[in-house]
Amino acid sequence: MSDKVRNQALWVIILLFALFNALKPLLLDSSLDGLIPLISILAPVGFVLLHGPRQIGWTRLLVFFVIAFIVSWCYESLSIKTGFPFGHYHYTDKLGPKLGDVPLLIMPAYYAICYVSWHLAHIVLDKFDHVTDWLQTWAVPVLAGFIMVMWDMSMDPARSTLAEAWIWHDGGAYFGVPFENFMGWFLCVWTIFQLYAFYLRRQAGSVASSVKAEENKNHWHQISALYGVLLFDFWSMAALAANVVLVDQAGQSWNSRDMYEMLALVSIFSMLFVTVLCFVKVQVSERLR
Repeated sequence: MSDKVRNQALWVIILLFALFNALKPLLLDSSLDGLIPLISILAPVGFVLLHGPRQIGWTRLLVFFVIAFIVSWCYESLSIKTGFPFGHYHYTDKLGPKLGDVPLLIMPAYYAICYVSWHLAHIVLDKFDHVTDWLQTWAVPVLAGFIMVMWDMSMDPARSTLAEAWIWHDGGAYFGVPFENFMGWFLCVWTIFQLYAFYLRRQAGSVASSVKAEENKNHWHQISALYGVLLFDFWSMAALAANVVLVDQAGQSWNSRDMYEMLALVSIFSMLFVTVLCFVKVQVSERLR
């Protein structure tokens, strides 16, 4: 596939995913309702499968997938059984078939957003190469972990307390989600990033990007754009979703409009900040054309 065709396909995925997220409130309780989780995960995965081979190559893309799949499944399974590290919860049948206690869609979701978060961390640190150094080994995993958890903070209550794709057994202060969930999320994704960073360090070399110099900015903008269109989900739900009263497993009542507006607010001052910062850093970078 030529770079031109690949770029066009990536931007089409980004635009269609943005439209899907913007219209998601209108799809709820419709005949397409059951496809929402599948599309929400397959669109980012499709992006990664187009963008990744050019960015890091198929071998590293596969290694990243294996690490993300195994680590996320192990942490999820452990927490479902013991409550560590996320808290006590279980998945319902809304996300489809499971591997053990964990829906098969969960691991690809980790993988896709981990890929995006990993490269956003590179942008924040002005690291537009693939050279393995101390930044990539130690700083990128921590920063990418924060960027990944920003996404979870913006979506978890809507997916659990409202949609009941998973159920928190003891409720929690954050619209039915417990504090330890987000600490556990950071531990989980940091583990993924750190193991991948150690793998890269063992390679003891660099991987040259196949992107032509004049296309580099477009290539890096696509990463922040994919992360940015995730926001449309939270904003459209805050603006259009019906207002209902929710009750979590601890018996605490929550107003869905309050929830959606708070999640939109959180996303603006976390995810949107990262998206804008990365756009600006790519745009003004003297290393890219």
